[in-house]
Parts: sequence; C-alpha cells; structure tokens
Amino acid sequence: MNIAVLDDLPEDLHRLCELLESVCAEHTPRPVIRAFTDDKKFLAYMSSVRADIVFLDIYLGERTGIQTAQILRSFNANCAIIFVTTSREHAVEAFDVTAAHYLIKPVTEAGVREALARTPFFKKERPTIPLTIEYTEQRIPIEYIRYVDADGRRCSFHLTDGTTLSPYMTLARARELLDAMPMFLSCHRSLLVNMDEIHQLTSDGILLSDGTLLPIATRRKSEVERIYRAYMLEKMRAGFLT
Repeated sequence: MNIAVLDDLPEDLHRLCELLESVCAEHTPRPVIRAFTDDKKFLAYMSSVRADIVFLDIYLGERTGIQTAQILRSFNANCAIIFVTTSREHAVEAFDVTAAHYLIKPVTEAGVREALARTPFFKKERPTIPLTIEYTEQRIPIEYIRYVDADGRRCSFHLTDGTTLSPYMTLARARELLDAMPMFLSCHRSLLVNMDEIHQLTSDGILLSDGTLLPIATRRKSEVERIYRAYMLEKMRAGFLT
C-alpha cells in the first residue's frame, strides 16, 4: 500500500508523516509513505505510482488542494482522499471529489487513526458477496463493484479495477445479495449502480467515475435523483460533520 502526503508547509508535513509512520507501524505489510511540498511533483508521482491513500492540504500555493484533487480524480477515481486544513469551510467542495474524510489541524494521532479507518484499506472487515465463476466461488468486496447489469440469466459485475465477472445469476438474486448495502441503486430494470462510483447525474443518465454512462429509466428519474442526493447528504454528514 502507498500513501502520499501533500502540504506546502514543511513543519505540518513532517508532523503528519510522523503520525502516519507511528500508526502505520502497526499494520502488516507496512504502507510506504511519500511526502511532497509541490503539487506538480505530487501529481506526477500519482500518475505513475497511484497511491491508495492521499492526504491533501487544502491551502497550497498556485492552486488549492481541492483543485489538485479535481485533477487527481480525472485519472484516478479510486484512491482515498483525505483533506487536511485549518477550517471546515471547504467541506462541500471536498465532498464533490468523493473525499473519505476531512482532517482539521493541528493534526493528532487520534485524528489520523480516524481518517485512515474511513478508507476501505484500513477497514477491518470488508463486506463481500459470493460469485461462482466457472464452478469456483469467489468472495468479492462490495466496494469493488462499480455496477451490475443483467442479460437474461446472467449478470455482469463490473469492478473498479476494470474487470468484469459474469456468473449465472438473475438480477433479482443480485438485488438480494446487495439489498443490505445502502450504496446500491436501481436506476433501470436491468441495472444496479454503486452510488459511491457516480461522478455526476446528467440529462443523459448516470456518469460514473471511469467515464461509463448508464441510462436512467424515464419513470424513475426523479426517484433516482432523490435517493442519490439523500445518500450523498448522509455520507457527507457522516464523513465531515462528526
């Protein structure tokens, strides 16, 4: 696992890296931590290495951490972004780039632990579903599913790493398996979408973080918008206002 940290204040950067080293020492394998004071070098690193977790200071030099995150999201939809700042005033903007958490300075060890715990990489238990592929059962983490579409007796599970698994399964059965997961939304009679993977609702449908455009059933459009907004609002409250 790779963790990247960007802060243009060397003292703050050093402090956060020290805390990360302390917390990450308890994990095996131990994450590799890279520190940056320059956003251009940070983005160059991310375009080649693709860290799993990034800590971004919001108040940088030429551009803000929010703007840096927007650039990052254009080529990396899956890394967990944690913003570090002295104020909560950018919470809504941070939410727009699907940040995992919002860490307030001065940073503490407890704060770092809480931030890491909100990322999928540090969660102790990842909910999974069983999929039988070529007579072999695989346990697939729920968070890895971008969307599910159905064609007769076979469902295709499109994963965040770009692969697709297509077991013999009806969409009704897929709904049963995912029913307890609040992030899944039925936007069409043959589609289930992970709302954490939605980049934007458009007039043409649902635009996902990887650029995929999914249709919305006309009769369900207002309901889909309502459910998605309610989900995102609840996620924002849980992530930033606690």
